[in-house]
Amino acid sequence: MEKELIFVTGYFGAPIKKTAEDIANKKNYDLISLDDEIKKSDGRSVIRICMIMGEHEYRNKEYELLLKLTTDIPKCDSDKKGIVIYCGDGVLHDEMSKNIIEKYSVIIAGADMTAEELWSKAKNIKDSTHAFMYFGDEETKRRSFDDLYYRQHTLYTSLNLRL
Repeated sequence: MEKELIFVTGYFGAPIKKTAEDIANKKNYDLISLDDEIKKSDGRSVIRICMIMGEHEYRNKEYELLLKLTTDIPKCDSDKKGIVIYCGDGVLHDEMSKNIIEKYSVIIAGADMTAEELWSKAKNIKDSTHAFMYFGDEETKRRSFDDLYYRQHTLYTSLNLRL
């Protein structure tokens, strides 16, 4: 049976996981964390992969897993009619991953939040995959956050996605 796939990603600091959980519960769909699946298949955390191999290797792993998930899992037998897959805030910045994801329903978590609201959440995230969160004073981190927010906002509003 073909399953509906819904992808949830969003801004750094947005409640991506909670948004995905809420959708999965409401629709009675399975829930998958792309990062957890990467950790299961690779044996290393996302932070470890990024530290040792670099972000490019992490993006490659995201793409490979997205390819697998969109070809294998949706056709498996299960009592649930769909799957909600939640991804990190940078997944759509990779062109190959974006090309896969935008074929399905995509929800952008945090689209209704201001940059200030997102920053107040982001600065309290432990184990962030964003290197800029580990260096410099709060003002430097905020400038880097604002740059990321601008890039994410530009990308999300340029795509034909449900914001």
